[in-house]
Amino acid sequence: MPRRVQEHNMPDMRDIRHVLVANELASYRESIVAVLRFSFPDLEVFEATAADLNREVLRVRPELVICSRVTSLVKERVPNWVELDLSDLLSIVDRSTIRTG
Repeated sequence: MPRRVQEHNMPDMRDIRHVLVANELASYRESIVAVLRFSFPDLEVFEATAADLNREVLRVRPELVICSRVTSLVKERVPNWVELDLSDLLSIVDRSTIRTG
């Protein structure tokens, strides 16, 4: 039976060395950072507030940014980014609860 290949544009995590997480609220940002550090111990994971996102992009030069609101600088300078705001996170949790509940 042929294996199904799911198409996506996300990079292989082996190609990522520096990740910058700049989500609001701080508790969500800290949780994402903790999971990334645990799951990918070779990654350098940086944390920033949304207000400091652009400054940290210039300083860190990440290959991946996870943020609440993507900026034009992120779009120009970062090869891979994910815009994940609070309502998206809550929606994911709601769907998980429905499936397991």
